[in-house]
Amino acid sequence: MKAVQAYDQTTQLKLKSKDAIIHFEEGLIGFSSFKDFILMENDNLAPFRLLQSLEAPEVGFLVLEATTVVPNYYDLVPAREWQSLGMNGVTTRPLAFVIVVIGSTPASSTGNFQAPLLVNYDRMVGKQIILTDSGFSVRQPLV
Repeated sequence: MKAVQAYDQTTQLKLKSKDAIIHFEEGLIGFSSFKDFILMENDNLAPFRLLQSLEAPEVGFLVLEATTVVPNYYDLVPAREWQSLGMNGVTTRPLAFVIVVIGSTPASSTGNFQAPLLVNYDRMVGKQIILTDSGFSVRQPLV
């Protein structure tokens, strides 16, 4: 329900250019037919953001930058994964997001640190990967 409400609010947005759209060539796990998303910020949600599908109003995900919880998270992602998004180190802005499930209390909220969303913000392309040896869970506590 929250994703639909958030989408209803985004219908008022006018994208200035297609540069604001993040394209996931393979879609997301379980949502492979949805490829184009926008990343929305809202002061009331900070530090969380909403990753909203442009193709389906009912598809949106609450996300959090992984380094908010695990400062060295980028180091856990194999270099080949960053490179596959055109990352060349100095000139690109990498982002790694985790999909969040809000619990009834902050202590029960979790993030999927095992399957992050990687984004090359300069090229506006992303992909979801699975980290098999990270030691993290798909329901990793945020606190």
